[in-house]
Amino acid sequence: MNWLHIMLNGRKHFVIPAAMAAALVVLAGAASATTPPTVRCVPLTNPNPACTAHYGNIQAAVNAASQYDIIFVGPGTYNESVTINDSGHSRDGISLFGAQAGNDAREGRDDPTKESIVDATGKAGPAFLVTASYVVIDGFTVQGGAAASNPEGIFIKAPSGTPCGEGGGLCGPQVLNNIIQNNGVGVLLDPAAPPFIQGATIERNLFSNNNAENPLGYGFGIISAIVEGLVITENEFTENKAAAMVVADNQAATITENTSENDGAFVVFVLTTNSQFSHNRGKNFGHAGVLTLGFVIDPPPPTIYADAAIDIGPLNSALEISYNELENGTAPISNGIAFTTAFGPGNSYLLNVINNKIREFPGHGIMAKDTSGGGTLTNSSIIGNEVFDNGVDGIFMEGTLAFNYGNDLFDNIAGDNTNYDCKDGTNGGFGTLGTSNFWFNNLGSLSSPTGLCTPVTLPDHD
Repeated sequence: MNWLHIMLNGRKHFVIPAAMAAALVVLAGAASATTPPTVRCVPLTNPNPACTAHYGNIQAAVNAASQYDIIFVGPGTYNESVTINDSGHSRDGISLFGAQAGNDAREGRDDPTKESIVDATGKAGPAFLVTASYVVIDGFTVQGGAAASNPEGIFIKAPSGTPCGEGGGLCGPQVLNNIIQNNGVGVLLDPAAPPFIQGATIERNLFSNNNAENPLGYGFGIISAIVEGLVITENEFTENKAAAMVVADNQAATITENTSENDGAFVVFVLTTNSQFSHNRGKNFGHAGVLTLGFVIDPPPPTIYADAAIDIGPLNSALEISYNELENGTAPISNGIAFTTAFGPGNSYLLNVINNKIREFPGHGIMAKDTSGGGTLTNSSIIGNEVFDNGVDGIFMEGTLAFNYGNDLFDNIAGDNTNYDCKDGTNGGFGTLGTSNFWFNNLGSLSSPTGLCTPVTLPDHD
């Protein structure tokens, strides 16, 4: 029995009757609204009985809207780049509902005639540009974001100023139940300047083939930079050839119950603190091809690729990677979980890698790289992982000196890896068998140094 299934059972379905339009204001995150919202509808022929005003296109409805208004968009294709700006907070809390609002984008959404399609092809901006707080975008197909300067499907961009809740920043955007496809980047969260975007939620979307070429780089489902309290949950990613997700300079991100198939990397972490990546499932990383990590590093796109399904770059702290299932990579996605120097030097510390299942990568299952000037992982824990059938080592702490040090490796099971099941190249002398790390109660047939893991008859892992 294969323990990896890219299947989502018990998916949620939501239906939004027109008569409930007034109640939908709560989705905008508004604490209170002094007047009932106006329900605005697109196009002019929209038959929704809740409508109090009609518009020929989405931007016209947005321009007419005030705080907490609701915009219903009927089926059809809208060749627009829609801007929802803060305008002195006069448009905070606007909710835009496409024809599929409330319907999970990961299943049953295969009839384009029933979709509200916002297509930015030929436009100078993204399909949606959001600079207002508490905006909801729910139930659309979002595509065609490929402009040279704004290659995004949805770009959430906090204005500079004081933090969210103090008259500035950007709070509480929600991206729900959308098919987000054929953009350079599906969703980009990136403030114009600090402070953070706060409290963003991205849920039940399908991110597919966001590989539209542009000079800044392309191939990403989500890029999140300088965000606090981000939630990414129950999304499906497929054939985003650089990475399904990049999480950079985030605090308190929670990423759970997502799936990835035929993406480049599943996720790249850089400079992220107090965050969690758990109960996610992915397979066939790099099988559709891999793009460089331009846009994330420095334009024009450099020849830098992700090298693992879960790639952990420099300067992360208090990050938990737990209960994920990862299967099968194609180079350069050579490793299951890698603490990597691909994005520059710098240690990550106080990380927990717990109870993940990793198999069939051409390189290592779990590995921490080093450089001539330092390592990538210190004072962290690797516990309870199952690592099988990889092309080099199961678990590998690289280093000729004490560059990856002070890490605890307990209760892991590694087997049928081509080179070693358990390997530690550090030589600080204060750890297990002269290494710089502490190994205890790990199981594996072949170790370097010998005895790092205990040979036993391993459980069935098919």
